[in-house]
Amino acid sequence: MFVLSDGLNINGSELVAGIIGVVGKQVAVTGGLAGDGPDFRETLVGADCRPRKHAVGAVGFYGPAIRIGHGSAGGWDEFGPRRKITRSRGNVLFEFDGRPALDLYERYLGEEEARGLPGSGLLFPLRIFDPQRPDHDIVRTILAVDHQARSMTFAGDVPEGWTAQLMHGNFDRLAAGAAVAARQAAYRIGEHRGGDRLAILVSCIGRRLLMGQHTADELEATSAALGPHMPQLGFYSYGEISPHRVSGVCELHNQTMTVTMLAEAMGAARA
Repeated sequence: MFVLSDGLNINGSELVAGIIGVVGKQVAVTGGLAGDGPDFRETLVGADCRPRKHAVGAVGFYGPAIRIGHGSAGGWDEFGPRRKITRSRGNVLFEFDGRPALDLYERYLGEEEARGLPGSGLLFPLRIFDPQRPDHDIVRTILAVDHQARSMTFAGDVPEGWTAQLMHGNFDRLAAGAAVAARQAAYRIGEHRGGDRLAILVSCIGRRLLMGQHTADELEATSAALGPHMPQLGFYSYGEISPHRVSGVCELHNQTMTVTMLAEAMGAARA
């Protein structure tokens, strides 16, 4: 299932959990949240209707003639100490280590970057870790800040008790992450690559803002991994939907390149 959603008026984690609760964990779900660049004003989705706010669209693929590949990777580097999320509610983060979360972000970003929040926060995503599953990490990006409450709203949940660490990126590492995502998708397709095929790329708007004209490096990296004759299309998002590389269960990611590959299985009966 490929899903497109309004990127501002939704908790992406709850969206994904709701979808998985209906279709089951065995169904591969990919897609993304619509983005509005650094403006955070309005995001629209059209599905059998004119594009509008507060909308979610999805298309399902099934049958013996289709093969699905998916991959998701980041390429961001951590910096600073890990901190405990001591107060949060859903996707709203209030405190790190008992102190206001926005205070920490402003201190690390500096005065100029702090004035640009939430847009400047796209360049400094947050990686969060589940203490019960140390190999299970998720990246979160900022959607809004509340200066009075000293809180930040993220695209997905930031659970209490998890640990968090700030990140920043560089061109080479982000392009390498895009290549990893493409290789993951191609690997899952395997030998079923002889018929019609298509790659859908969903990259976070934070990557676009940081890389600028170097975003061409992402496409060159995915093209090298998928082959020069693979058609590619996609968009820049406020959140990416893809199965987690460890658990295999669909989750909301941020600041990643997510690749969904559709291929026709040669010789299979059409659905």
